[in-house]
Amino acid sequence: MVGICIGLDVHKNSVFLTQLKEDGSIAEQYEFKNSDESWIEFSKKYMSLNPEIALEISTSGKYVARMLRDMGFSVHLADAMKLSLIFNSSKKNDKEDSYKLAKLLRLGELPEVHLPSREPDDLRSLVRYRRSIGEEITRIKNKIHAMLSLHGITLKQSDIFGKSGLAEINRQSTKLSSAERVVMNHMLSSVIQIKKNAMEIEDEMARMGHEREDVRLLMTIPGINVYSAVAIISEIDDFTRFMSKEKFASYTGLTPRQDQSGSRDIRGHVSKHGPSMLRFVLVTAAHSVIKYSKRMREKYLHMARRTGAKRAIVAIARILAETVFTMLSRNVEFMDSIDSLTERKINAMSARAKKLAQDPDISETVRLLKEQRLRRMSEEPFS
Repeated sequence: MVGICIGLDVHKNSVFLTQLKEDGSIAEQYEFKNSDESWIEFSKKYMSLNPEIALEISTSGKYVARMLRDMGFSVHLADAMKLSLIFNSSKKNDKEDSYKLAKLLRLGELPEVHLPSREPDDLRSLVRYRRSIGEEITRIKNKIHAMLSLHGITLKQSDIFGKSGLAEINRQSTKLSSAERVVMNHMLSSVIQIKKNAMEIEDEMARMGHEREDVRLLMTIPGINVYSAVAIISEIDDFTRFMSKEKFASYTGLTPRQDQSGSRDIRGHVSKHGPSMLRFVLVTAAHSVIKYSKRMREKYLHMARRTGAKRAIVAIARILAETVFTMLSRNVEFMDSIDSLTERKINAMSARAKKLAQDPDISETVRLLKEQRLRRMSEEPFS
């Protein structure tokens, strides 16, 4: 039997609510402020009714969804992209949107996305920020290459921030102008701080992943370190929500699109649905696993001869996704695990996990930034 359903159209400063009775008729509709005091009142009013609550995924929506979940409500988070197709009508406002959310929930047709539990959500924040740090380092690396190219200088080192690469940059810097050397020095100084930040984020990931058996299990895969393992776990959250390894592979977006009608069955490029972070980690790991696993390497070479290297590596990533599901569901290690390599990775994670964690003093950082801002304004020669 369908119970009470509530649709919430959440915005930064306001929320519009529609409550449907058990028979589907509207019980009430009203707007209230998106504030802590309002949500306390909301909890007092509706907790005893045990409603099902629907809201659209967004920055504000995620915050409200987490808060309501922690209060004990049954929360359903709707896919914004799919909702835009369903809500395609000339009549669109907060009142109408909240009603449609409640109605779709009541009919069992709400296009839901998974609301991760607290720890995987925290891990996801660390992982995605760590990836953005890597992208920032890549941007600086490209700028350095571009600046040197203006003087006909090409760095052959694969890692320009390695010992050999930095020595070459230092040697070639004499060819740069004074202004270019200032910029180059600033970029290299930025890399030092960025890499320090990356190490701190990775240390925190190691501390959170150290006691997790699923993280240790995934690290038996060659090419999966603590960063990759934590990334996979944070995106999966609860693997039991997937009925099969094929369902999980589809969730990663690594399965081909399909256009089937009658006797026609056309398979296209991978769908790329699902978390891009998960695809990134699996494809990156695939490049490593084919070097260590004979079984995977043979599959890769066989597919590469037929479809090319790029498609073959994506296919290996899909197989790796199915392997991850099997490992987690059966609690087994990777078939071609290398004990010595796994031990080194586990030991490295343990060593980083034991580093003294420092609770960041955000208030102190804010104070320093304010002082720096005031000092800059007092020295500013122009009004």
